[in-house]
Amino acid sequence: MLKIVLTSLAAAALLAGPAAAQTFPVSVDHYYGSTTVPSEPQRVVSVGLHEQDFLYALGVAPVGVREWFGGKPFATWSWADDEREALGAEPEIMDGDGINYEWVLAQNPDLIIATYWWLEEEDYARLSEIAPVIASPAGFQAWSAPWQEELKVIDLATSGTTDKADEIISGFDERYARVRSEYPELEGMTGTNIYYEEPNFTAWGPNDLASKFLVDLGLVFPPQLADLAEADNRITISPENMDLLEMDVAVWPIGDPANSEQGIVEAMPVYQSLDIAKQGRSVWLDDGNGLAYAAMSWQTPLSLGYLLDILPAQLAAAADGDPATRVE
Repeated sequence: MLKIVLTSLAAAALLAGPAAAQTFPVSVDHYYGSTTVPSEPQRVVSVGLHEQDFLYALGVAPVGVREWFGGKPFATWSWADDEREALGAEPEIMDGDGINYEWVLAQNPDLIIATYWWLEEEDYARLSEIAPVIASPAGFQAWSAPWQEELKVIDLATSGTTDKADEIISGFDERYARVRSEYPELEGMTGTNIYYEEPNFTAWGPNDLASKFLVDLGLVFPPQLADLAEADNRITISPENMDLLEMDVAVWPIGDPANSEQGIVEAMPVYQSLDIAKQGRSVWLDDGNGLAYAAMSWQTPLSLGYLLDILPAQLAAAADGDPATRVE
């Protein structure tokens, strides 16, 4: 349902192009101040990790995007394929860490989107010599701006209004409300995302977008972890402190289904001693192809639709405290 709605929005955005152009020039506020976009952009380049999804959802075809992980064609995961194809977008790909300024320049952009990449001030100034730059939304620290704010900033920069963003956000508000109504048992339960990387466990911090997604479903971030987050929104937990992972629902996104992360963790005596193990309160978010992990990491208007299709029922099954409960 969500994919159909967003595809329709993309088509409507294409038809509305000339009308949107009448709103330019437009000033867009962001972390480094304000950027003026003089006219409707025709060659948009995104240098952040996931901005291509936002552009596709808004009906904008970027000419260049960054490869984050996964090695998918055009750096696009399957949840966004329909929107990309509807726009005929086949962007060039920037690989590697950091920003390849020569690559950006070669794309001849008239707008650079960097809403999900923490630009240093020097990077912002250097990119601004190439084209107008939209940095992270104002008022938020690194990697912590809600996707809704990011969507509105990108919409304003590319269309001159936030009309399309507001419509998408409203649709998600309604969908979150339906999930919370269908699964009222999740309201107020503690939970966050965890993964194991020898020798430590890592919890995703309270400002991480994936943690905020669970809050949108009614969960509460575990209070025992709230003050332990590091600058990258991660919380390192050694095995001897594993009791910090006691919560009502623990979500374990599995990035590589071929590895044995679940088996390794479940075999640990210290894990077996926890209530999350005894009461079956762990959700092993594994769909067999790493898509669920990627969607949880991307946190975009397109990947969230996929998560909303698969995760709430699993959370509810884990939240009942009965290890015998299973969800296909």
